[in-house]
Amino acid sequence: MVESFRKNKTLFIFYLLITYVILQFLWWGYHISSLTEQLNSNEDYISRRLTMIAGEGTVFIIIICLGAFYVIRSYYKEINLAIKEKNFALSVTHELKTPIASSKLFAETLLQRKGLEPSQITSSLEKIIQEQNRLNELVEKILLVSTLDEMHNDMHLKPISIHLLIDQIIENTSNSHKLINSIPKDLIVNGDDFYFISLFQNLLDNAQKYSPDGSEINFYLKENPIKNIICISDQGIGISDKEKSKIFDRFYRLEDEETRNSKGTGLGLFLVDQIIKIHGGKIYCKDNSPKGAIFEIHLKK
Repeated sequence: MVESFRKNKTLFIFYLLITYVILQFLWWGYHISSLTEQLNSNEDYISRRLTMIAGEGTVFIIIICLGAFYVIRSYYKEINLAIKEKNFALSVTHELKTPIASSKLFAETLLQRKGLEPSQITSSLEKIIQEQNRLNELVEKILLVSTLDEMHNDMHLKPISIHLLIDQIIENTSNSHKLINSIPKDLIVNGDDFYFISLFQNLLDNAQKYSPDGSEINFYLKENPIKNIICISDQGIGISDKEKSKIFDRFYRLEDEETRNSKGTGLGLFLVDQIIKIHGGKIYCKDNSPKGAIFEIHLKK
């Protein structure tokens, strides 16, 4: 709906610009015709008319330039969005096919290979469940993005213990990293627990994706007298200053060589940003020391 409005807005401005050009030429034609009739009668009148036409011509050129700039800028935005959507479609196709193919492979192994050890059967079933959970998370993320416009209407605000919520997320996360929950147990935030779970899960997934196995990922509260600043820090590859302003855009993925082949759809941080906005907050990305990134969530107390 929002994208449709933007496209219609650009089209409206384009047609308005064309209409203005036609009317301006007709107006000039009328004045030139009138000026020709007065050519030998009144020099002062002719001078005033020429000054008026020159002024209108200047305004005309300025408006044409501004309109052309806006239309061209909108055109390139649409091109960039189309490229991002194409990359998104390719990423989603890959992300969907991988767990489906893996689950099928493990299921076929269970069917075709007789006499497997109980441990092997358990391992295969766990892999199938893991891949199906991954598939389910991807579908939920896409569905959540498709319902962004209805988020405000679907919210059910209530007091949430951030410490307990993060504990639940950590319990259901693989132990490939050292996850530390330093959030005070008495921190209570008013929000929708469904969206908050998605918020912190996406931030955690992002930190794990770009951090080496075994490194620390820490949730903590930054002291501030007027707002709650919830932080998640990692010891990964970090994010350049050039990328910091883009990472919350829809479909955007880091273009660093170290991240180009990583999994993802470019929706995680976009969802994070949208969820925080509907809760009246803001999110910032900062550098961690000596390496990595820190995401700061600023919420009203």
